Amino acid sequence: MPNADVGGKSLNKLINAYALDRPYCKVFSSLGQLRYFSCLQHFDLVIGNSSSGLAEVPSFKKPTINIGMRQRGRLKASSVIDCKPKKCDIIEAINFSQTVDFQEQLKSTKNPYGDGGAIDKILKILSSISFENIIVKKFYNIN
Repeated sequence: MPNADVGGKSLNKLINAYALDRPYCKVFSSLGQLRYFSCLQHFDLVIGNSSSGLAEVPSFKKPTINIGMRQRGRLKASSVIDCKPKKCDIIEAINFSQTVDFQEQLKSTKNPYGDGGAIDKILKILSSISFENIIVKKFYNIN
């Protein structure tokens, strides 16, 4: 579901109305990180304007249809397709994401935000540093 951005309440109403008559359609305000990542492997694509489509989805080698300008200026993987918030442009982007050529390109997608191994790299660097002679900042009580 949309977050607290301008127009979010209107989108919530539209999404809920759409899902109301469609028993195959489920709406969640949040799946949480673990459930969301577990679900991604079953998706054909992610569509919207969420940062997740840029930051996490490329690691799953899935297309992201990024609608509008909200994520302008951010790093984007080759799996991200930008489109205008117009029905015909969204349909065109969805169709393009499912082409044989694009699906083949997904296999070599690199996530520009890393491979998820940052903590191991940070710990390795920190464990190689001696903190014995570290300069401790002094604080003074002005009272």
